[in-house]
Amino acid sequence: MVDRADGLVRYAGPALPPDQPVETGRYLDALRRSKLLIALIVLPLTAVVLLVSLLLPRTYQATAKIVLESSSDPLQTRDVNSVERRLATIDALLTTRETRLRAARRIPGETAATLEGKVASSVDPRADIINIVATDDTAKGAARIANTVATTFLAQQHLAEQQRLNRARAALRAALGQLAGKIGPQVETERGAIRERLTELDVSAAGSGSELSLAESAQPPSAAFSPRPIRNAVFALFAALFIAALVVLARAQLKPRVSGSRELSRLLELPILAEVPYVRRPLGHRPETLSSAEYEAYQTLQASLRRRLPATGQRTVLVTSALHGEGKTEVTAALGLVLSQGMHRTWLVSADMRRPKLHELFDVDQTPGLSEVLVRARNGGSDDIFQLSAARTGSGRLHVLASGRTPRDPAQLLASDALDGFFEEINESEYDYVLLDGPPLLGLIDSQVLAQRVDAVLIVCRPDRQTPETALALRELLDRLEVEPLGVVIVGARTSKHSYLPG
Repeated sequence: MVDRADGLVRYAGPALPPDQPVETGRYLDALRRSKLLIALIVLPLTAVVLLVSLLLPRTYQATAKIVLESSSDPLQTRDVNSVERRLATIDALLTTRETRLRAARRIPGETAATLEGKVASSVDPRADIINIVATDDTAKGAARIANTVATTFLAQQHLAEQQRLNRARAALRAALGQLAGKIGPQVETERGAIRERLTELDVSAAGSGSELSLAESAQPPSAAFSPRPIRNAVFALFAALFIAALVVLARAQLKPRVSGSRELSRLLELPILAEVPYVRRPLGHRPETLSSAEYEAYQTLQASLRRRLPATGQRTVLVTSALHGEGKTEVTAALGLVLSQGMHRTWLVSADMRRPKLHELFDVDQTPGLSEVLVRARNGGSDDIFQLSAARTGSGRLHVLASGRTPRDPAQLLASDALDGFFEEINESEYDYVLLDGPPLLGLIDSQVLAQRVDAVLIVCRPDRQTPETALALRELLDRLEVEPLGVVIVGARTSKHSYLPG
């Protein structure tokens, strides 16, 4: 409703809702994350098309041209519509069975049925020319078929015109014979008209067939018309890219990913402690070698860790993630390395007994390790767990305890009283920081048990592997466990820095 100065009230329609912005960044991010999927779609499709094109038999095309010439009489004009009808008639007659049958008699090995799939005709829209296109397995064969069909059709048209003129002359001569012996002015007039018509027919017979002529003979082509492997592969490449993009965007629409660290922080209701950049490096790299950007990120992370935890006493931190493959083990190893370089005695424990990886990064034996310690403690025995750890720095400030042999039920082993004894020994040790590389939180109870026994929890996330549903499920689980993590470590940020610094 709108109030006006004259006291009248006028209804105003509802305002249109603002246009929703197109989330171009999200879609571009989805395409960038799905490079492997795009490659798995594009490369096989392009390779299949290329291979099929190479295996297909080659075919050649040759073209003969027939021209419809203008009348030689300068006084006679041609109607455009009649010329178009004439060209359309010739085009239709060129591929009739009768024409193909006559041409096949002059081509060994061909029949009217085989020529049906090899011969096609079309009218040139820019000239009074009809193209006869022939296709064959050989270049000479294609040219021979096109020329034979053209000459056969021209000969057939010439013969039909001659037969029409002969019938007309015979009819006029018969009419002239009927006037023989008759006299009178009217009879003489009829005889003169018939003789004039006969003269015209003789002139037409002398020039019959000149309306249609062979403008250009077909020549054997120098290259095959099909297949064209390179052209087909290029077309297949673009088509496959289009299909792959549709698949990726449809997948992103049906199962949206987290757009970035801000959205992930909002969904988890946790601060971002550090963003570890994405750096390409060869397989088998070691955590002792970090890029300058990574080193700065881990320095920021260890500073945040020290600021949020008590300044004195031992600090036990569980490093975990929502899902497998988010980089928690790499974060544990690199953070431990940076802490040890800061003169802090650091102990790394591989508590992920389902998919252990920490021992591979530091090149230590997997056994004996944590599982053997817990089994012996549960059975009443004891191990000097610190003797099982391997020193990984020259100063001896960084030690690693491997996961040990994978037990049948890791969750049951971690839920036993042996774990309490393990943490008691940790508390009595002289380490400043104890970092536990735990299993993912979602779907497993292992890290849920560990999270309730440590001083702090660090959540490692890769936004390109997170969905809003996964993030909300992780937030609900943390609330249910009454665990409030220190924050989130983002893995996978983009950077252009690739200069490596030794640890």
